[in-house]
This record gives sequence, C-alpha cells and structure tokens, in this order.
Amino acid sequence: VSDVLSDNVCCVALADSRFPKVALKTTRIDALLNKKIIVNIRDWPAYSKYPLGNLIRVVGDAGNNTVENDVILFEFSVETRDFSKRVLDCLPQDGENWRIPEAEYKKRWDLRNENICSVDPPGCRDIDDALHSKLLPNGNYEMGVHIADVTYFVRPDAAIDVEAANRCTTVYLVDRRTDMLPKLLTECLCSLVSGVERLAFSVIWEVEPKTGNIVSTRFGKSVIKSKHAFTYQQAQELIDDASDSSPLAVSLRQLLHVSQVLKQKRLDAGALQLASTQVKFKMGEEDNNPTDVTY
Repeated sequence: VSDVLSDNVCCVALADSRFPKVALKTTRIDALLNKKIIVNIRDWPAYSKYPLGNLIRVVGDAGNNTVENDVILFEFSVETRDFSKRVLDCLPQDGENWRIPEAEYKKRWDLRNENICSVDPPGCRDIDDALHSKLLPNGNYEMGVHIADVTYFVRPDAAIDVEAANRCTTVYLVDRRTDMLPKLLTECLCSLVSGVERLAFSVIWEVEPKTGNIVSTRFGKSVIKSKHAFTYQQAQELIDDASDSSPLAVSLRQLLHVSQVLKQKRLDAGALQLASTQVKFKMGEEDNNPTDVTY
C-alpha cells in the first residue's frame, strides 16, 4: 500500500513499475500497511485515475526475506506446489534403494573404469555432468562429457514429463530452490556422485592437443562411476600442484589445456566475450539471512 485515498480506499504500488498503481477498496487499510499483497485488476473506468482492483491474498511483511522471495516466485509465475501423486508414482517404487538393472549394462558403454570426475560449486547435490580425458597412443586426447541420463526415468508424455515441461527449469533463490524434477531424481538416482554407478549419456571426442581439432566424435548411453566430485577450488588446487601426477590431476590439466586452446581459437575468429559471474550466498545460522557472498 503506497497511498491512502480515503477511509476505505488505498493505492497499491505494483512490483513491476511499468504498471500503474491500483486503487483498492477495503476496510482493512491499516492491516495492509507495509504488507506485500496480491491483487488483480478488474476494471479501469474512464472517471478513475487508477485501475480498480481486488485483494487476492496477503503474502506477509514487506522486507521479510521469505515474503520477498515468495513475491518474486509469484511475479514470475514459478510453480511452487508440491509434486502430485501422479508425478511421484512415475518414480521407482524402491526409492533410494533402486539399482541399475542388469539389462541396462548390456545396452550401454561400460565407462566405469575411466577416470571420470565432476567439478561444481561447493555444496552442489544435483551433479548433472562429469568429464574425463586421457592420452591416446597416437598422442591425441580422448575427452568425454557425461550427462546424467534423466530420460531413463522421465518417459515421454508421462505425468512427470508433462510436469517438468511446465516448470521448465529449477529456480534458485538465496534461501531456497524450486525443483523441476523430484529430489529423488535430481539429488539421488541421477546425481553423478562419486563412487556410485550411474546412468549417463556420453559424448567422446578424439582431439588434437595442440590445435584443438576434433578427429572423431561418438555419442552413446553409458554407465559411469565418478572417481571424485571436486569443487572449483579443489580442482584448481589439483591442477596447480605440479607434484601431483595422479590420473585425475593429469585429466584435469588436459581438459584445461584444450579448453584454453579452443577459447583462443574462438577469440581469434572474433568471438564476443560475455562475462557471467556465479555467486553463492552464505546463510546465517539463526535467522537464515545472507551474511556473505562469494564468487
């Protein structure tokens, strides 16, 4: 509520400043002061300076972190309801105890012995990609990217597929996340955690180290077993430690080298660099308010 026009009419300033204030007729003006509320616009008579609206719901106190985040989710039509029973029924009935069926091993590449690892921000639980590199006898690198095979669990046009299409993406806020898929999939059965066999879709290239030219490419469904889940800092420390010649350290250095070669080729060809900074908030233990931010 931004202005009080009379004893029972007030003006509501909308979150999107491109829209005009809305006149709201109510006997609860005092109770609505300093509140975040949801209104609709029902009419805009020619005689009225403001469109006329109805009160739909009181979200809570303005300035409260939880309330402000609720408003953001509502403003952008983010789906926040729990997953329905029809969606949850699409998941394996044995839940976290589910194991890869023997038949799947016969259909897929067996990459469990490769030195595959993941590199993600600290605290990441839904690890959706991993990678590896190794030196081939001819001096080229074999490089692989392995994406969690969610399609094994999400069948076309099933209730869980329709729900995921409606949600489109997982939405991250400072204090919460709204998932596109149930956590049983994103944080358990599909997450490429270390030391656990997982279904994946893999792309494997043979790459010339000096030029970054791709000699061959192959795609296929696979079974992988990540050797380690690194944070960005851990991976960088491993790369920088010249005394570490472990397979994972060598793999990461090869991946970094080829990425630098490819980046330079793009820049030489006139590529545009667009900066994108990923931030992570540290939350207070008592009030769950952000206390620090890291990049």
